[in-house]
Amino acid sequence: MATARIGVIGAGWWATQHHIPSLKTYAKADLVGVADVKPDKAKTAADYYDIPNIYASHQELLAAGVDGVVIAVQHAYHYAAARDALDAGVHVFVEKPMTLTARDAWDLVARAERNGLHLMVGYTFQFTSHAQAAREIVQSGKIGELQMVSGIFTSWVESYLRGNPQDYAEAFGYPVTGPSPDTYSDPKIAGGGQGHVQVTHPMGMVLWVTGRRVVEVFAYMENYDLAVDLVNAYSFRLDNGAAGTMASTGAMRPHQRLDQGFVFTGSKGVLRQDIAGGRLEAQYNDGTAAAFADLSEEERYPAHLPARSLVDVILGEGENRAPGEVGARVVEFLDAGYRSAATGQAVRVDSLR
Repeated sequence: MATARIGVIGAGWWATQHHIPSLKTYAKADLVGVADVKPDKAKTAADYYDIPNIYASHQELLAAGVDGVVIAVQHAYHYAAARDALDAGVHVFVEKPMTLTARDAWDLVARAERNGLHLMVGYTFQFTSHAQAAREIVQSGKIGELQMVSGIFTSWVESYLRGNPQDYAEAFGYPVTGPSPDTYSDPKIAGGGQGHVQVTHPMGMVLWVTGRRVVEVFAYMENYDLAVDLVNAYSFRLDNGAAGTMASTGAMRPHQRLDQGFVFTGSKGVLRQDIAGGRLEAQYNDGTAAAFADLSEEERYPAHLPARSLVDVILGEGENRAPGEVGARVVEFLDAGYRSAATGQAVRVDSLR
């Protein structure tokens, strides 16, 4: 194939601001249609980006014949759309969080493997050169046996969690449409708040860089006056015995500097990855060090690359940097975290399956 036929399921904010324009300007992609259960949203997106076909459901789009789909619907509907696409023999890119439960996430992984299909998750940070370098350093053993991971991830999503997405219209632009008020604020649709909307990002990076899996989680969460969680703090253990922490809040404001990064500590050295600042450095116990050129602001969050990467892997020309298995490991971490916060007890991840 010279090009891959791609359909987009969901004509909301993220699809219309990032995935659709990325595909429209990629020579290897043939964007054949967009589907949304709200016909006016699909038509608006199709008119704005000159997309030839609109569909009232993801089933209609799949029946029309595509090689791959980008799924950017509300969280609660990720699983059904991805399941149906994989069963139809279609490669899948699904936005994060991959699903809301560990059971559903691993079911998608199994379906993709059984059908010989690519399954990707929307972890944009993993498409940077620093992410690739961090993964090589940790998994090659350059910092030795991994002993500890500590992370922090602050963001400004509180108005989304409150159902007031218009508060961010000036900051994000919303060229076609912004999020619906209930997308991130209604637990029945969003699942959780900061955990499902934001913690999924840093834990996707941690588990992809380390190649490890979380086996136990203890979490504190605070909703304050929201229907979903705003502040999270996790302690966790990885499958090699390493200890980890992750702290996250969505209460920052657009004018405030964000703290987003990790420290990976091993028996032979330490790696510091600052994804918000675009910095990466390794210091080894023997006194040597490795420094990397800082990323430009554009390079730190290459939002145009994930959808294009789906096209590349379909054509056999690229690497899946956000594989479904890592997405499922993140979902089981979050699943265990929400259960821990609700019960006040540590939760073993293997109890979820």
